[in-house]
Amino acid sequence: MMQRFKSMLLVLMLVALTAFMLTGCGESVTHKTTTTDGGNTGGNTGGDDGPTDTTPYPNATLLFSADDLATLLTGEATAAATTGTLIVIDTRSADAYAAGHIPGAIHMAHSELADGSLNLKSVADLEALLSAKGLVTDAKIVLYDDTITSWGSAGRVFWALEYLGCTDVHLLNGGWDKWSADGRTTELAANTLEATTFTASAKPSVVIDKETIASRLGDNDFVLIDTRTDEEYNGWQLYGEAREGHITGAVHLPYEWSYADDLTLVPYTTMKAYFDARGITADKQVAAYCTAGIRSGFAYFLARLMGFENVANYDASMWDWAAANSTTYPMEALPNYADLVYPGWVKGVIDYHAASSTSAAPANYSYDRDHKYLIFETQWGSFSDMANGWADASYLDGHIPGAIHSNSDVYENGYPRWFMLPDDELKAAVGNMGITEDTTVIVYSNSPIFAARLWWILLYAGVDDVRLLNGGYDAWAAAGYDGETTINEPVATTYNGSTLPEVVATTDYVADVYDNAHTLVADVRMYEEYAGEVSGYSYVVNKGRIPGATYAFHADNPDREYLDDDGTFRNYSEVATMWNGIGIENATDTTFSKEVIFYCGSGYRSSISYLYAHLMGISNVRNYSDGWEGWSTNYVEDASYFSEDDVPGSTDGWRQERSVRPVSFGVHPEWDFDAYPNVNHVVDARWVKEVLLENNNFDKPYVIAEVGWGPAGDAYNNGHVPGAIHVNTDEIEYDCFNARNDWPVDAGDPACWDRSTTEEQDAAKGLGPDDSLPRNWWNIYPDQYLLPGIAYMGIDKETTVVVYGSDQTAAARLVWTLLYAGVEDVRLMEGGYAAWEAAGYEGSTETAERTPVDEFDPEVPGRSVAINSDYKSEIPYVRDVVSGVEADGVIVDIRTWDEYIGDSENGAPYSYIPTIGRIPGALWGKAGDGPWTMEAYVNSDNTLVAPAQIETYWTSQGITSDKALSYYCGTGWRSSLAWFYGYMMGYERNYNFDSGWFEWSMGEGSDYAGADPVLNPIVIEGPE
Repeated sequence: MMQRFKSMLLVLMLVALTAFMLTGCGESVTHKTTTTDGGNTGGNTGGDDGPTDTTPYPNATLLFSADDLATLLTGEATAAATTGTLIVIDTRSADAYAAGHIPGAIHMAHSELADGSLNLKSVADLEALLSAKGLVTDAKIVLYDDTITSWGSAGRVFWALEYLGCTDVHLLNGGWDKWSADGRTTELAANTLEATTFTASAKPSVVIDKETIASRLGDNDFVLIDTRTDEEYNGWQLYGEAREGHITGAVHLPYEWSYADDLTLVPYTTMKAYFDARGITADKQVAAYCTAGIRSGFAYFLARLMGFENVANYDASMWDWAAANSTTYPMEALPNYADLVYPGWVKGVIDYHAASSTSAAPANYSYDRDHKYLIFETQWGSFSDMANGWADASYLDGHIPGAIHSNSDVYENGYPRWFMLPDDELKAAVGNMGITEDTTVIVYSNSPIFAARLWWILLYAGVDDVRLLNGGYDAWAAAGYDGETTINEPVATTYNGSTLPEVVATTDYVADVYDNAHTLVADVRMYEEYAGEVSGYSYVVNKGRIPGATYAFHADNPDREYLDDDGTFRNYSEVATMWNGIGIENATDTTFSKEVIFYCGSGYRSSISYLYAHLMGISNVRNYSDGWEGWSTNYVEDASYFSEDDVPGSTDGWRQERSVRPVSFGVHPEWDFDAYPNVNHVVDARWVKEVLLENNNFDKPYVIAEVGWGPAGDAYNNGHVPGAIHVNTDEIEYDCFNARNDWPVDAGDPACWDRSTTEEQDAAKGLGPDDSLPRNWWNIYPDQYLLPGIAYMGIDKETTVVVYGSDQTAAARLVWTLLYAGVEDVRLMEGGYAAWEAAGYEGSTETAERTPVDEFDPEVPGRSVAINSDYKSEIPYVRDVVSGVEADGVIVDIRTWDEYIGDSENGAPYSYIPTIGRIPGALWGKAGDGPWTMEAYVNSDNTLVAPAQIETYWTSQGITSDKALSYYCGTGWRSSLAWFYGYMMGYERNYNFDSGWFEWSMGEGSDYAGADPVLNPIVIEGPE
């Protein structure tokens, strides 16, 4: 039975998506989102202070809901227009109007305002037309159409009326579709208004021509929107355009994306996300075009609804631009766009080859009527699997007429590997599907990765002409074409094609080139897989990535990085821009600057990224078909082996042995080749968002902690990672802990500070208001108080904890403390909150409540000793190092150079540490320019310097991994960060000397404390 669940591909990690698992990771919906009538609401994509479900469009009064209009229509019918008169205009076809319309609506199709080329008529002609229609410029005009079917005709008329000076024009949200679907009152009788004198006051700024556009292309304050379909943008010439593709530099925002499932407008937050992602902002001049200015007229309305003022419609649009000189008016297209087909093209092939057909062949199809073609719906599973409910049954529910189901098992070697078959077996499988090398094959699926996988396999096998239907069966049905439920069986044949080894990367090939400067290995799995948090599959044990691999974004649902929400392929220009940002760049029109090898788990998602490169015309690209499974795992068939509960991904009958090939983890590919074992304890904002917030840490408890000295201040209150608690460093360390309000406890020099924690924090440690503890020199609390204090934060030893702060030494201080206590999974989010914002993520200003846990160590209730006490060195040990008793011990000074040499002016930067000098024999491990900075370890953007850079310097000073290293600074913050570097690099004897310079130079045993003999010697003069 377990072998049947190939369809669980990469979805074990998505614990809430069980149904999604059984459909092979793909999903397909008709529209981008769903809303209800009223269009002034927003989607739930904002943060605490951002747009929410109820956020209206900025210019929301331009949009009428059906309820609003119905209320206004309760009065008497309009006979003649005057100022403020309500006029409802139906912009659909005359036949549609005659078949039923909103009561009182007059009819005016957008074509009535246009000349023979669909450009606006002259102002004089339009004045005459609108006078006859009974309009005046200051009437309250509400326009409607039948949304997608009308191609935005209401928006086109809206633009025309605003151009002519109308001041009170609106669109009905959801148009006729929503009005009729809600069962509202309609009528058949035609309506007219008394003629008026319409006097235009033209606004030429809302019209733009090709000369102006050409002069503005490339300007930072100009954006041009192509509102047409994917196929038109890519290069298909559907309406007699003289040239293929789109205007160079245009961003793509298809008109259909504007509508939710009920054909009202998508929420404001969704539209804003569309606009922002494409650089469509109010500070730019915004122009739109389509084929003849209709859909782009609707885009004009959308921009006005968004509150934009500098907006124009290119009335003549593509018919005008494409017919003009190509040098002056440039266009670009997807080089191999014809391999990504659309429903109308597939229907054209079917009709062309139908018996007795006289229809013409579709574009880019140069075959005679006897040419063989096959259509395949592909997904995992046989008809038996479907009948048993194990596999997706979309084919049985409905498919393109004549389509054959292709079970992906046919081309692969079975559970749990799912590798492509050897060439001879693959060719036999292709032949059994009825395919010859010269067959035109059209593939589709409701899961884009399965369609792309079959497309790539057939390409590799040597089939000359393989096409992929963009959008699959949903797109076919949405285009209005009928399906069938007949099961079509293939007629086996002999396949004699030659495989194309240049499109595949074998494991041996990848092993030879993965660390080559001329190769870029691109990982298109989920970020959690890339970082090594999960394998991504229910049947794969090993986790991690190929060393040096670049994260090239996830190539499948639920992420929207290569695919749009409706399962169609994302705009290729956006993918190219995404790739450019990670180093996948063109050297020529047909090559990348490096050979790019895409990989995922076992070749499905990487087939999508390969397909993009192919469509772009790139030749030096390969698909590592065996992917992560092939790289990481040696599969040994063993009937005696049964899966183990404590080994996620283990499978009956197969031992999954770790291969000898290197594996890396974490978020820093540039650190991979140094093979440091704990670099995965550094994470970035994306990791926090995707692993913790979006995947709930895969159902493991977690805490995010923003840390700094003192109670929560502006750094926390003005914005923090959602759900993050604030941790005051006083909760883990203190100078003095005297009875509350008993000040001073020590009048010496320096005076001992009063406790600064809250009563609740004290109580969690078992300390009351009358309790006192010995002076502690800003060391961490003794274990018996520290562990319950950590539990009060909501952390036990099995909690994943992510720590961040504006000061990396404060963050490192908490990281070290938690690891010392025994928390098993502690991560430092580098970059702090600024990195979170820079990634474009919403923050929170709400104080996150803690959820204290009963025990720090549920397995040892009442534990009072830290689990990793060996992470800390104490004064007696350091004395032994200084005296030579610990011969291989090294003291590492993590302070400024002035502190290290005992500079008389700058060597005592702390107001409460007057002593200067260093511990005898201490080696300088670098720090920063001052006591509160760590420039040697922390970059200017608050990210961490590469461990290799630190190790290189340390090694030059004799600070090496074969020695017992004790790091110290003033009071343990800076040394905690140095310790963390040793921890990342896997140093086995890696200690933080928590007492630091403060206690060593001033506490018991020091000359400062009057010890005789002095047990804590210091050196004041500089090094030799």
